[in-house]
Amino acid sequence: MPRKFKPSTPLSIGTEIELQLIDIKTLNLSDKAALIVADINDKKHIKHELTRSMLEINSSVHLQLTELKQELAAQVQRVRATAQRHQCDVTGGGRHLCNDWKDQLITNAQRYKKLATRFGYISKMACVFGQHIHIGVSNGDESIYLCHALTPYFPQLLALSASSPYYQGEDTLFASSRFSAQNSFPNYGCIEKIYSWQEFTEYYDTLTSAGVIESIKDIYWDARPKPELGTVEIRVCDTPLHISHAANLVGYCRLIARYLLKNRHEIIPEYNAFSMYNKLNACRHGLQADYVDAQTLQRCSLAEHILTTLTRLHPEAVDDEERQLLQTLERFVRRGANDADNIRRLLDSGLTQPETIKRMCDALLVPMS
Repeated sequence: MPRKFKPSTPLSIGTEIELQLIDIKTLNLSDKAALIVADINDKKHIKHELTRSMLEINSSVHLQLTELKQELAAQVQRVRATAQRHQCDVTGGGRHLCNDWKDQLITNAQRYKKLATRFGYISKMACVFGQHIHIGVSNGDESIYLCHALTPYFPQLLALSASSPYYQGEDTLFASSRFSAQNSFPNYGCIEKIYSWQEFTEYYDTLTSAGVIESIKDIYWDARPKPELGTVEIRVCDTPLHISHAANLVGYCRLIARYLLKNRHEIIPEYNAFSMYNKLNACRHGLQADYVDAQTLQRCSLAEHILTTLTRLHPEAVDDEERQLLQTLERFVRRGANDADNIRRLLDSGLTQPETIKRMCDALLVPMS
C-alpha cells in the first residue's frame, strides 16, 4: 500500500527510455532482448519490457542535466554495441514503422505473462516505445499537485516527442500514434479528481481491495506518483529519435515543475474533455496543432503555447546549461518539424521503410542541433 511517500531530493531528475530492438538484416523488430539484457547484466539500468523486442534504459538519479546526458549516451553506446554482437541494433521512435503486432512475443516474466493473460491481443499491440520522466518531490501532496498542475503541458510534450507517424507500414496521419496502443488499458489518461496524498491512498486502497488493481503499476495516468522513488512520473512522451533530445525533455520538465512549485496555484477542476482535446490535437498535428486554454477558453497554436512557456521559464533558469536548453527547444519549435515530420521527410525523399529505420538507428547518438 502506498501509505508512505519516500521523499527524494526536490527537482532531482531521472528517466526511463524504451528502445526498439532491430534486426540488422531485415530491419524489423527482433526478439533477442533476453540475450542482450543477459549479456549486459545490469538489471538496475538495462531491463526487459513487455515484449521481447523492447529494451528499457533506466538512468540513475541526477541533479545535473549534463550528467544525465552523459550517462544516457554511455548506456545507449553499451546497449548498441551489445546488440550488434547479436546482429541487432537499437533505435528511438514511438512505434516501429511496419511491425505486425501479431508477430510480437511476450517477455517471459511473471508480470508480463499475467498482463498477456488478462488483456490478450492488447498486450501485443502495446509494443510501442515511450519515455518516462521522473521529477523528485518532497512529499505525497506535492506529487499529486504536480500531477494536476502539469496537465496543460502534456500536449507540448506530446508534440515535442512525437515520433510514431506510421503503423504496420501505413501513414496514420498522426504525429504520434502510440496512444492508440495505450488507451485500451484501464486507468489510462487523466488523473482522477484526487487532490491530496490522503485521497490518493484512499483511492488506492479502494481499488486494491476490490481487485481492480494490484499495484501502482496498474495506474496508467499521464503523470502518476511513485512513492517508492519519491517522484512524479510523466508518461506521455514517445521515445525521441535522438537521445540528446530525450535528455532535453527531462530538463524541460524540471524547469516547468520548478516554476509550478514556485508559483503554486489552486487546482481548479476542469472538464477532462479539454485535456483530451488538446492531447489528441497534439498527437494528430504535432507542432502544427492548436490548443485551447481550459480556464480562459482562448485558442492559440500549440507552438505559440510552447514558445510562451519558454519565455516564462527563462527567469527560472539557474545556469547557462538551462538557458541553452531553452534556446535549443525554441529553435526546435521555430523550425516546426519534430521527429515524426523528419521520418515522413525521409520516406518522401524516396527511402524505403527499412532504409529509413537504418537512418533512425544511426541518429540515436547524434546530438540535436
